[in-house]
Amino acid sequence: MANIVIIGLGLIGGSLARDLRRCGHRVTACGRDAGRLAPALKLGIVDAVEPDWQVAVAGADLVVLAVPVGRTREVYARIRPHLTADTPVTDVGSSKCSVVRDLTALCGRLPAQFVPGHPIAGTEHSGFAASVEGLFAGRTVVLTPTAETDPAAEARVAALWLEVGARVLTLSAEQHDAALALTSHLPQMLAYTLMGQFAEFGQGKTLAELAGSGFRDMTRLAGSDPAMWHDVSLANRAQLSLALRRYMERLGELAAAVDAGDSERLLALFTAAQAAHHRLPAA
Repeated sequence: MANIVIIGLGLIGGSLARDLRRCGHRVTACGRDAGRLAPALKLGIVDAVEPDWQVAVAGADLVVLAVPVGRTREVYARIRPHLTADTPVTDVGSSKCSVVRDLTALCGRLPAQFVPGHPIAGTEHSGFAASVEGLFAGRTVVLTPTAETDPAAEARVAALWLEVGARVLTLSAEQHDAALALTSHLPQMLAYTLMGQFAEFGQGKTLAELAGSGFRDMTRLAGSDPAMWHDVSLANRAQLSLALRRYMERLGELAAAVDAGDSERLLALFTAAQAAHHRLPAA
């Protein structure tokens, strides 16, 4: 049994706490407001809520920073003086280059015991109330160690994710950010934009009644936490900007085909997209 400290008990942190306790580990929760974590203790999802982060991390076997990516540097700076030399620390942020950059600026280099990570799991809902057991089963967790990362720390973090049923994939931070800009961050921006256009159209209830399952599927992500996605957009802005510009180019190509009534081009675009979709692995 390991003593695992989770800082931040939202969707990801709360779901991880549930799974780790099921696996027999002791889980201590920390957060900006210890009072808000009390329900997790009452429900038996964590073993303890520790308002004193110094006390919590000093006795930890592993620390998980389940906070918005924009707060990673701030939180790590707070706990850094109280970590033992061999305590692995990992995060769950959706951007990895920014985490490596921020902690390198803070510490002079990326700490050897810090293993950047990102579980590719979640829903459009946020907060502890949305957490569920089994969220990570069969999902991919990406680790982005650098040349400075301690292999033993990386192995311990990988083992944690494997224990809760995830698959572990190792990439560079750059590979991760380029891929996630396309597969996660760009779809989020499109959902927000499409929902914004819907809101501008007017006609309120009548328009909503005409929104079928396709529209609802396309805009489901617009229900996600705006503050979290604000942080992600800025943290991965270089790769997200490239993805957005390429998407606008493709959208322009589609608009031109529609304007011209180019039946052959439209069918070719749609057929190629359908074929690509069929090649996606099953979820």
